[in-house]
Amino acid sequence: MTDTTEHDGPRTPGRHYSARYHLLDRQVVHPDGTSVCKVDDLELTPGTDGRLYATAVLVGPQALGPRLGGRIGRWCTAVAARLSLSGAPGPGRLPVERITHIGSALVCTPGPDRLHALEDWTRTHLIDRIPGAGHANR
Repeated sequence: MTDTTEHDGPRTPGRHYSARYHLLDRQVVHPDGTSVCKVDDLELTPGTDGRLYATAVLVGPQALGPRLGGRIGRWCTAVAARLSLSGAPGPGRLPVERITHIGSALVCTPGPDRLHALEDWTRTHLIDRIPGAGHANR
């Protein structure tokens, strides 16, 4: 049985986490509080015991589109694929080994977080130029 209560502490190997309650749609941050991404989907891999294990956090519109489903989901995925700046097919991927804490937000170890280049480009070239845009991060 999966525990659906709030878990606020270090990620515990072997502990059961509910994708719905503990992972999906949570913010991922660095230990200093800097936002990295939001969990849009999970990559699941079957283990030798027949259970599915989360091996990566998937981020960006190409991960969210299939969750939305229907025309909006297909449109979201197609537009993101066409506008992708990274050249890599599919959504951004953050291995679960980098997740160190699961609570109201997931904390990950610092690393090369170019998970979705289009969002990074938009933030740098458009959003950051809006007067007062950095106010929320202070």
